[in-house]
Amino acid sequence: MSRSELADAVNIALHQLYPGRYLAAHYVDRRWVGKLERGEHRWPSDERRAALRRVLGVATDIELGLYVPRRTGAKQVDASDFRAASAFLGNGSMTVITPLKREAVRARPVVALEDVVGAQRLGELAKKLALEARFENVPINGEINLNRPNLVVICGPRLSKRTAAVLDQDPHLRFELAPDGVWTVRDNNTGLVYRSGLDERPARDWDVAYFGRLPRLDGNGTLIIFTGIHPQGSLGVVQLITTTIHELHQEIANHCFSTLVGTQFHPNTGEPVQVERLTPVYWHKGASAPCA
Repeated sequence: MSRSELADAVNIALHQLYPGRYLAAHYVDRRWVGKLERGEHRWPSDERRAALRRVLGVATDIELGLYVPRRTGAKQVDASDFRAASAFLGNGSMTVITPLKREAVRARPVVALEDVVGAQRLGELAKKLALEARFENVPINGEINLNRPNLVVICGPRLSKRTAAVLDQDPHLRFELAPDGVWTVRDNNTGLVYRSGLDERPARDWDVAYFGRLPRLDGNGTLIIFTGIHPQGSLGVVQLITTTIHELHQEIANHCFSTLVGTQFHPNTGEPVQVERLTPVYWHKGASAPCA
């Protein structure tokens, strides 16, 4: 069975196992199968594992050669794992900040649907990690106090000068306006410029997002900040965080970093179908300040 054939069979099995459910986030393709074979996907979602077991005719995940990628000697996630992982987002609490935008037709302040969904999913993750979750909005004028502990900011440079100033501290990745007026992100290390698929002609269902931990402007701590060029990209980062929080904490801990994340999304719902890092994790000098 080729990789493409296996991917098609898994997607069919998903619909057989979970009739009536929206499954776009669990669909796979030949590239995903290749990563599975190379060990890059060590513990797929429950739904994907169930579909793989059906297609390959095995009863257990062990027979698939899969295992939970946790720290040595910890086969299951215990309370100490959750406490450690929670530190990636905050100490005891987490405040998720999403931007208000001016509605095109009625000129009312609204929050993009993807940002609402992303904030909700981060709130659900916070409960699992025993973090108190709070939610705020960046007002239309973009003025908001970001010199506070435990912030997770979902906002780009266009909607707030404060977030633009935070992002401008990054020496590796920089938001730029293209000659045709759309936002792009430049990797200063490689010279590559990343452009959202939604801004291409013809358009495609793919977006790029910035994801990092950067110093606060007052120099007294750090904050998590991420934003897609479009809201669909932000939702992809949320999926990356909620599905790999333990691995992110193990890899990054409380250091300052930045990376770019690519998200292929469903054309009708905006839900992530495939999420992947586009760049290495770039470390920032003096990047060991805790989230405080």
